Amino acid sequence: MNKRIRNRRFLFEQQLKPDFWDWAVSDKKLLENWEENKEKIFRLIFDRIRELVEEEEFIEVAFIVHDKDISYGSKLVEPHIHGYIDFPRRLDLSKVALALGVEKERVETPKSKGGRHLTRINALAYLIHAKDKDKYQYPASDVETFDTFDYEAFVNQNREDFEKYAATKKREKSDESLDLTLSKIQLGELTYNDVMEDDSLAFLFGNNQQKFREGFNFYGERQTFLRLKSLERKEYQMTVIYIQGDSDIGKSELAKHIALQAQAKLNEVGLRGDIYSASSSNPFDNYLGEDILLLDDLREDTMRASDWLKLLDPLNSARMSARYQNKLVVPRLIIMPVYMSPKLFFGRIKAEDLNQFLRRINFLVDVSLKHGSEVERLYNISEVVKRKGIDFYEKKDGTIAVLNFRYEDLFCAHDRDVFIEKIVEECICPRILPKEVKDVTND
Repeated sequence: MNKRIRNRRFLFEQQLKPDFWDWAVSDKKLLENWEENKEKIFRLIFDRIRELVEEEEFIEVAFIVHDKDISYGSKLVEPHIHGYIDFPRRLDLSKVALALGVEKERVETPKSKGGRHLTRINALAYLIHAKDKDKYQYPASDVETFDTFDYEAFVNQNREDFEKYAATKKREKSDESLDLTLSKIQLGELTYNDVMEDDSLAFLFGNNQQKFREGFNFYGERQTFLRLKSLERKEYQMTVIYIQGDSDIGKSELAKHIALQAQAKLNEVGLRGDIYSASSSNPFDNYLGEDILLLDDLREDTMRASDWLKLLDPLNSARMSARYQNKLVVPRLIIMPVYMSPKLFFGRIKAEDLNQFLRRINFLVDVSLKHGSEVERLYNISEVVKRKGIDFYEKKDGTIAVLNFRYEDLFCAHDRDVFIEKIVEECICPRILPKEVKDVTND
């Protein structure tokens, strides 16, 4: 035996299709063009339920058509009507359904969570999705009440509470996906840029910044650790390219394009090839395991001598000084545009033998103006070669350094794009691309 349900307040929902309504044939025809006949449909429903009470008894009603709701991310749901009814006394749900002309399953009583007052507010708020900003926001003017009350005034009176509830619900909904999101970050499936470009993820980040940053740092440290092991197994060779040339000659732009082409090559073999641009102060505070380092506008005193050596030769010791913690920094490629030559730049560092820096620079790129031109550039690349006692260098403190390394020309070009393609294909890729599949999969 079905349980008898009695209440004063009822909600109903039904699609605007003739077959779903137990009405006279003439009334059903209104549903065939509901957009044009919406007011007549609302009036018909209102008149039918008025028959359940005496003429002098008051009924509060509110009807709206939802035709812009989204299902499964992109599909519009079938147009349907939502209704709220508040009778002056308790009635059987089955009688209300019969008067409406719909099945009993399409009628329900509002949940009483929060008390009778909030039950009414919540039921009426749902008509326009006032408490759920993720759903389509219908205008209050779409709600028909037949002057039983002022719906727009009701919304205005409760707007602040609706906004607070919506914000809380959004935060709770975001928290539900936090664990999954953090897991994707730790696996490298979501990057910082991915998060910032997505409204929902950015909102989640805003409420859980510490956890997100810990996730990004974990991914970066693990990738760097695995890359160091790969380097130790000689599965690739870390490569340092030093670009020298006068100010405003285009060194930084050249470095950027080389990095982007190297990134594309890494992408082709399944590696992310992320690029990290180090700042002149605290250069590695935000390093998250990127494959490619751009060291633009760094001075010799940006880092300690020991950190320079660690960076340019991670097998020596890969932990770098950062403001908050020592970080593991092991890139595949380092590109360093500087306005002076390597021996001038590193010669300013007193604590170490200049040869220790020169030997770590694999390729030296020189950018200069073509002879007799104020516009055309000449791009030249040379490779480090060991030649004992090949040169001497007087440091600023007056001491003489014996140089055991020099750079021998490989090729040059006037066309920057041709030069970049050649340097990436012939100098960079053979060294930084993995020589074994396991380096790609990180198995």
